Amino acid sequence: MKKLLLSFVCFVVFLIAAFGQTADSSGTGFFITNNGVIVTCAHVIEGANRIVVKVNNKEYPAEVIRRDDDNDLAILRINFNNPFHFKLVDFNTTNLGDRLSILGFPLPDIITSDIRFTEGSLSARSGLKSMAAYFQHSAPTHPGNSGGPLFNNRFEVIGVVAAVIDDSFVRSETGLNPQNINFGVKSDFIFPLLGNIRPGNGNVRSVSDAEQATVQILCYFQRTAAVSGVRVTNNTGYTGYYLYIRPAGTSRWGSDLFGRDILRTGRSFNISSLPVSNNNLYDIRFVDLDDDTYTKLNVTIRPNQNIIFTFDDFDIVPTQATASYDGPPITIVNNTGYLVFYLYISPTTSETWGSDRLASNQTLANGQSVTVNLPHPLSITNKYDIMIEDSDGDTYTKFNVTVTANQRIIFTFADFDL
Repeated sequence: MKKLLLSFVCFVVFLIAAFGQTADSSGTGFFITNNGVIVTCAHVIEGANRIVVKVNNKEYPAEVIRRDDDNDLAILRINFNNPFHFKLVDFNTTNLGDRLSILGFPLPDIITSDIRFTEGSLSARSGLKSMAAYFQHSAPTHPGNSGGPLFNNRFEVIGVVAAVIDDSFVRSETGLNPQNINFGVKSDFIFPLLGNIRPGNGNVRSVSDAEQATVQILCYFQRTAAVSGVRVTNNTGYTGYYLYIRPAGTSRWGSDLFGRDILRTGRSFNISSLPVSNNNLYDIRFVDLDDDTYTKLNVTIRPNQNIIFTFDDFDIVPTQATASYDGPPITIVNNTGYLVFYLYISPTTSETWGSDRLASNQTLANGQSVTVNLPHPLSITNKYDIMIEDSDGDTYTKFNVTVTANQRIIFTFADFDL
């Protein structure tokens, strides 16, 4: 996608922690047992080579027990017998409009590192698009709150603070001004991650107890020397629309480096900064106007390096990382009376159709159906244009279709483009 629609709320600037120690990022976590087991978000600790948990102004080294990057959850453990811990309950015990509260450590080097309390209500049982693990709430959320507890009026945790809507992206794309749209990960997705860890019954009965069951998480990264003068050259023969760079071995591509720019073939793009990599190894992905990808894995980047993409870097077989570009599934049914060779799906606001959504050499006979994923960037309005092309080169098009996950869309001869 062009930019991240969700902004994860880990605080990722250089902050000054207690006692003058410098942490590279911070987030929040909470105890679920009385022997130091903590739940937080996976993105809070991503890329960190040292993690510490701050309890009562003391720092304890943390061990990562388990993590689930797909659902943005992680389980940590510290050597500490904590006096208070939260009870985990099923998310479905919460009703729309129920009051929810948050404790966390937002913007620690702007408004001090004291714990902060906010409250709101459950706004929706679903999150953004097809993200089944997420739900929407109205409790004010800021960077540094990531991984904190979302709890009900009985002080039971029904979710984990995870993300907010990227309002600047929505404004730039739609002209709308979203307000206080926040997302949490449902508690139901914590239980499978625990394995043989048995969560406690909880003994939090007040905000004061909840405060003692909530902790700040500080992350430190092994830094490499500054890399300057790096540029990417497009020699693929196609116009580049997106560019992503991530530390090798991590799961998220992050934001598109091109922004609103494009990179025509034969031209270069200067990279202003690189994400932190523990070993100076990076994965680099280039995406052209047809949504085809070109990927270089485990690249060592040096100062003044020119990284050249050619057609040889084309991803002939989609990688696991490529799958992250796909949105929710829908089913297309061919009732046109003709054999279909091509299928295109594009956000209504897009000026291009993108790539054929049928697999290589795949056709769709009359009466048959196929399940495909919506392409990224996902449509903000959920409206798509969908076109099929038959064996005679005739096209059938549906415009401005409001699409939801798992929807069946049926093409008949009435959709024929005269």
